[in-house]
Order: sequence, then C-alpha cells, then structure tokens
Amino acid sequence: MSQTRIITDGVSLDLLLFDLESLKKRSEVSEIIASYLNGDYKAILQNETSQALYQELVGIRGKEDNLISTQASGDVDAILVFTSGLAAFNAFLQANVTGPPLDFRGIFKSEVSDAVFRSKCLKSLDLDGVSPYQYIPYVELFCLARLVFTVYFPSIVCSETRDCKWMRIRVNSYHQRLLTGLSGGRLSDSTVLQDVIEQDLKDLEAEILGSESKYPTEAKVQFLLEKAQIYIMQGLDLKAESNVKLAMKTSGFSYALSGALGKRTKFQQTDISQLVVFAKSKESEDQDGVLSNVQKPVENGTGAKEKESIGGQHNGPTDLNLDDDTLLENIAFTKQDPGNMDISGLSVELNGMQPDNQPQLKPLDQILLLTEATLKDTLSPLDKLSREEILPFAIRVLSDKATNWQIYTQALLIRSRIEAHRSRTQERSVLQLQVIVDQIIANTQEAASLSPDGIPEIQITHFLPREKASESAPVYERLKYIYQLNTPTRWEIETELAFAWSGVGSLVNALEIFKRLRLWAEVALCYHSVGQEDKARQVVRRQLFYSSKGPGMDAYDIDAAEVAAEKWNGEVRSPPPAHSPRLWCIIGDLDQDPTCWERAWEISNNRFSRAQRTLGEYYTKKGDLESARAAYIKATVVNRQNNDTWTRLGEIDLRVGNWDGAIIAFQQSIMIDETDAKTYSNLGSALLSKYQETIALKKVAAHVEATNAEEDRDSSLQPTTEQSPRDILRQSLVAYKRGASLAHDNWKIWDNVVTVAGRMTPPSFPELLMGTRNVIRIRAPANGEFAIDIDIIRALILEITSRERPTGEVIDGIYMPPRGSLERATIQMVDEYIVPLITKRAILWTLIEKLKLYQRDYAGALACAEKAWRLASLGEAWLQEVEDWKVVVAATDNLASAYENYGPMEKKDGTEIEKSWKMKARSAVRGIMGKAKDVWEDTDDYEVLKEKLQELKSL
Repeated sequence: MSQTRIITDGVSLDLLLFDLESLKKRSEVSEIIASYLNGDYKAILQNETSQALYQELVGIRGKEDNLISTQASGDVDAILVFTSGLAAFNAFLQANVTGPPLDFRGIFKSEVSDAVFRSKCLKSLDLDGVSPYQYIPYVELFCLARLVFTVYFPSIVCSETRDCKWMRIRVNSYHQRLLTGLSGGRLSDSTVLQDVIEQDLKDLEAEILGSESKYPTEAKVQFLLEKAQIYIMQGLDLKAESNVKLAMKTSGFSYALSGALGKRTKFQQTDISQLVVFAKSKESEDQDGVLSNVQKPVENGTGAKEKESIGGQHNGPTDLNLDDDTLLENIAFTKQDPGNMDISGLSVELNGMQPDNQPQLKPLDQILLLTEATLKDTLSPLDKLSREEILPFAIRVLSDKATNWQIYTQALLIRSRIEAHRSRTQERSVLQLQVIVDQIIANTQEAASLSPDGIPEIQITHFLPREKASESAPVYERLKYIYQLNTPTRWEIETELAFAWSGVGSLVNALEIFKRLRLWAEVALCYHSVGQEDKARQVVRRQLFYSSKGPGMDAYDIDAAEVAAEKWNGEVRSPPPAHSPRLWCIIGDLDQDPTCWERAWEISNNRFSRAQRTLGEYYTKKGDLESARAAYIKATVVNRQNNDTWTRLGEIDLRVGNWDGAIIAFQQSIMIDETDAKTYSNLGSALLSKYQETIALKKVAAHVEATNAEEDRDSSLQPTTEQSPRDILRQSLVAYKRGASLAHDNWKIWDNVVTVAGRMTPPSFPELLMGTRNVIRIRAPANGEFAIDIDIIRALILEITSRERPTGEVIDGIYMPPRGSLERATIQMVDEYIVPLITKRAILWTLIEKLKLYQRDYAGALACAEKAWRLASLGEAWLQEVEDWKVVVAATDNLASAYENYGPMEKKDGTEIEKSWKMKARSAVRGIMGKAKDVWEDTDDYEVLKEKLQELKSL
C-alpha cells in the first residue's frame, strides 16, 4: 500500500491506495479525479457510483447492496465514493454560493418524483423544530454529500481518515448554517450538531496541529480559519478570536491597525491622521513575492492535472466607484521618506511601510484580515468608532492585486456592510451589494426553461451587463477558499440586499425580494416595520391556516385582490408548513397571545427554545414570575448554550429571592460569554444576597440553639451552603471587580465594589481605594465633590494613619510612603482626584489635614485647617441653622489649635511656619464670635469659643 494525495480546495486529502502504478491503470479513477480537479462535477455525478449512492439516498437500494463488492477493489471504490461526495458538495456550493452557472437537472435517474424526493430531503434536515430554507436549489446534492461523509463513508474507510473527518465537519457545519439565518432559530438552538462538530474539531486539531503533524503550514492555517468561521457562525467570539490569533502566528503574518497622515475629502486643506491597516505576509520562496491565481497544470501522481498558482491576474467582480462630490475615492496619504517613517506601535516588519504602497499579501493572509473584520462586525457593538476601525481591513485587501475571485467578493461585501451606515457612502453600499447579488444569484441561475404550462420562467437580470466568460473566474478558483471565507448563500445575500433596500427606504424593493424568495416571515416583519400589522398578520395566517372559502384561495397570488380581504380563519393546516414554529411565534408576537407560542413549542416537539424565551418575556412583563421562570428553565434545557436565556433566568431568580438558582444561572451565562459586565454584576448581587441570608440564618440558628434543647432545634434554619459567609462575600467582591473591569465607566458597579469591600472583616482597603477612585473619576465631571463618599475617605485615612509608618523616603522634610503601598496610593488619590474638586465641603479639608500630619507636612496641615475654616464660615447659613453653627465652631476651634500646634514649628530654612500665628488665631475666633453674638451668644458652643479666646490670650 502506498499513499498519494489530491489537492482540492487547499486541503490535502490523504487516500489509501493500492499502488501508484496500479492506480494509473485504472482509467476510471484517473478520469474521475481529473474531472474533479477541473471542476467538472456533472461528469462525476453521472457515473455508476454516484448514481448508486443517489438511489440509496432515495431509498431504492437496500442496505444489503454494498457498493464495495470485493476486498480487492475496496480501495478504488472508496475513492469513487469519496470523490462522488466531494463532487456533490462542491456542486451544491457552486449552485448556491459562488457560481458560475450550472444545470444539474436530470443527471440522476430515479423512479421517485423530484418534488416528493426534494420534500423528503428538506424534511431530513429539520432539527430541534427548525427547518432549512425550503427553496434551496439542488438540496439533494447536499443530502448526497451528507450521506457520504456522515453516514456511508465511515463504514468504507477507517474512521481515523483525516479527510473524512474534515469533510464531515464541513458538511455538519453547513447543515447547522442552513438551519439559521432565514429560519429564525439561533445556531445554538441546535446543540446536537454543535456537539458533533466540536468533537470532530478536537480530534482533527490533535492530528493537524500536533507535534507529529506532517501537514504543511498552509493546511494548518486553513484549518484554523475554518474553525474560526464555524465559531463566528455559532456566536462563540472568544473561541473564534483565539483561532484567528493562532492562525496568524502559524502563518507568520504581521498586521497592525494604525494611523497615517492623509486627506479623506476633496476640500481638505491639511493632512490629519487616517486609520489604515499595515500588513505584510511572511517571506516565501517566490522571488517576485506576488501570489497569483492563474493556474497551470502539474502532474499529481494520479495521471491528472492539478492547478498551481503562477504569476498573473484576472478580473475580479466589479468594484463600483464612490462618485461623491466630497469624499475622495481613496484616502490620499502624505508621501513620506521611508527612512524617516517611524509610526509608534508598529512592529519591525511593518515600520517604514508606505500606507498606499504595501506589499502583496498571500490569499490566506487576506482572508485573515477579512476574518478579523467579520469578527468585529458580527460580534461587537457597531458604533461609529468600530465602523471606522473595520473599514480599513476591507480596503487593505481591495488595494491588493485580486488573487482570488471569492476573496475579492468577500472584501467588497464587508465594505458594503460598513458603508451602509454612512449617508455619503450608503448609495454605493446598496448598489455594490446589488452587484454582488447579481454575481451570485444571476450567475447561479439556470438557463431559461419552460414551466409546466409552457410559459418561460422569469429570470433574474443583472444590474450591470453580464461579464464575459474570460472576465469571470472558473469554479475551482471560486471554491478554493470557500470554507475559510464562509461566503453567504444566494438566498442569504439576497435577503441582506432586501434589508439594505429597506434601510434606505425602498420598502417596495425589499418586499419584492422577500416575496420572490417566499420568505413569508420576513415579508410579515417588513410590513410590521412600517406599521401595517394587519397585512403582516394576514401573510402569516395564510401560511398557518386554510381559508374558510375553500382550497381555491391558495391559488391566488399574495397581492391579488381576492386575497386582500381574506382573514384566513379556517382550519389549521395539517401537516404544518416548514418553519411553522417560527411563524406561530410571529403571530403570537403580533397578537400577544401566549397560546401561539405554546403551539410553536408543541409543533417543534418541545425543541424550539425561542417559543419558551418569548413566553418567559411575556410572563415577566405580566408579573407572573413563576410562569416566566418555568418557561426559561424549559428553554435552557433545550439550549444550554444561549447565555441570554441563562441571564434572564438568573434575573428572575434574583427577583423571587432564589439566590442559589440565580448564582447557578449567572455562572452558566458567564461560562458561555465571559465579557458581559452586567452578568458579573448580577452574580455579585446574588452572592451578596446569599451572604446576607446566610448571616441571618446563622443568627436565627444561634438564637434557637440558645433557647431550645438540642433535640428540638429546627434544622431548616441552618445555612443551606457549606461555604462560609466570608467566602461568599469574597466571591461577590471578585464578581463585582470583574464586572467593573469590563464596564470601566459604570460607576454603580464600582460603587458595589466599594460596598462589598467595606463589609469584609477586616475591610478590603485596596478594593475600597480602587473602587472609590473610579467612582470619583466617573461621577466627578457631573457631580463635583459630591461624588466623594466622606465615610470611605475617613475610613481610608484612619486606616493608614493608625498604622506604623512603612520605610519610605523624605523629600524636603515631607514623608512619602513606598511605591505600591496602600498609604502611597491613598495619598496620590487624594492629591489627584479629591483636592481639585473641593469647593464647599469643609470636612474634606479636615480629613486631608490628618493625612498631611501623617506625612509630617505641618505647613500643609495648617493650610488645610485654614481652608476648612473658610469653607465652613462661608455665607450666612451658619447664622440660621444650628447644625451649620456647630460645624463652624468645630472648624474655628480646630484652626486655632492648628495655629497653636503648627505655627511655631520651623521650616527647613529655620523660619517659623507662621510667625503671626497668635494674632491670626485670635482674629479668627473674634471674627466668628462677633458675627454670631446676636444669634448664638447664649449657646454652649459660643462659650467654647469664649474659652478658646481666653486660652489664646493667656499664651
């Protein structure tokens, strides 16, 4: 036995063969492999093996009819089955994703009606109450590939074959994808497929990325990119990001998002910093450093011709000009001497690179940039700043030579999505998306044919003239990186175009597309968005109910006059149509009828979690928290990977006082998404409440134990957790800190950090300080000094002034604690955050005086006492309110004592801190007494000032 390999779609497919020479003698295998490499899938699907597989898919062949008849021919038959599966899957992708046009009608011979078999194929793809789009062209090709790689092929070739696993991952992930977008279900609602995919990914990763792997670097990068795309599809952004980073490291690719001087508008006079992506591929053996896409045939050891990249360039999809009267087509960057260019933050490989004259990137490195952009676009909040950061990734790829048709298409698509949010680029965004749709939809549209009634079918027309064959790309090039790009299908991209038209106010165009695609849920939502709820309700009810006037109404078009007044209030359709759970949920949303959501749950065999989530929201609004909690629990049982459901369940448990349930729910949510600050904050609240409950139970239990006999104790009053209250409180603090670090500008979470840190025994002063500093940072611009918590500042200052001074340094006679100590951090916080804010609250200067005294800064302490006295005696409120009068007396007494204590002290130069301290002290006391004589002369506080003045006179 010897090995050979077929290079297809950039993946090394290792197949066990008899002998290289014997393989060459088998003309059938050689011809099939040659047809596959040339993209002639129709020829492969017409051979005997493909036809036999199709008959088995239809159900005509019995299980006893094994395709492998003898051991001697087993390896060859395995290759034929494997290649048939590849051809079916690639033909499916060509028909639905990439083009160019193809017609596979009639290639399979079967006694079963095409319509019946197609319905059977679509039904076989249903999962967890979610159905795929019901009008997928050539869905039987996908089912044939699924049969080969998930059912049939493992029984022919040993299950350890890497290529079988890789293709099984691709087929299963595409199956999962078919159940999403237009079905209304979330990807994670189908955990069965997700678990299978994850296990195969782990097994294959160990083989491809393991220490003994013989896979080339390119295959490793492709595998990591595929993983990233799968995780993006599943909404697992952290896993996707880690795989993208690993792919970059494996590839040796360097990039950085930075700034460069340039002009963006035609009337701009001065250069300003413009965002640009600097990127460079790792040096390769190619002398000219340019990767290309023109293919040349090379011998691959099977007698067939492979395609290998050589120099050259083809025409990519049409890139529309902006044609704006203000914005330039491209940023005009300032020319700089490369030797003098030193942009901070750039690596050594990227420094000195001109922003508009960068080296050509390898195709996989271009995909890496587009994947980064997709991650930011899909999984991050899309605000103005993030849009500006995403666009340069697509522009960097578009500025390169077009190395691959599909990569260039993906770059145009990403640019269109970002430009849709800006008024000056919105027009190009929609039209560019229309061009992409033309490329995919019209290019994959079959040739005109006659319908059963003899009328020619309506064909999709191009927005621009159809490109010539020489201007397009062959199928093998379009499919080469299809798995790493995860390009949308023809119905997904057209749906995106419909939403784009809707976004610019063209509801007619959007409805036309949705109706042509027969996406009735989207049609209803489109009507709902413009307030036509009756029309939306009518569209959905037509799919779910028969007409009371009989089946004849089904023959009319949705816009026909006969349908306009129809209420569709007949019997419920049986069997229910595809996507009926989602349709029942939509009608429930329109009518706010919980029976509709319950019907959706029932039809899906208790698997459509969206129905229970909506029920949970409905009961929550009604205040029926027990019913809402039951609904969310059902949703989590079906779909444990939806962090939003866990969060909602935790919030309800918080409201009903089920602290243990809330803790578990929030922990589950964090396991899925550890970047949600609100969930961490809620977890901290649940733990804090659990701590308070535990303390209360301990007190009650102690009271019962003290008053009752041992045998009569009520054990139900014992704490329900083995954790100590201290541990629970510490966990609450950790949760709040994590939440605050994620939502750095949310002062309420920081305030919770302060609260919990203050409840610790002893208080956790580092967290107290950190939380207080951040609360002041956030609230001070709006609230000034009233953002400062006096009690917390007093506690911090009391803590450090009561400690023994650590060994520090003395600067000009002033003590400064060592760096990193609580004392040093508190002093810095007071100087930087508190002192600049003080304008009214005298108590703050009094506290700072104690801190200055701790530092042996006696002149500073005296200054603080003076400032506290001035603020306290400012205005005349203290002449009217007794509490304010007491504050003034205390500040005056403190000032007189400060003059007496610090005034005579010597400075570094030998002079006194305040030479006239006696006079100033007496003057301050007399001034207050003089103003207060008519109001407070008979009070005890006035007598205090009298005694203080006599004391000063006797000095």
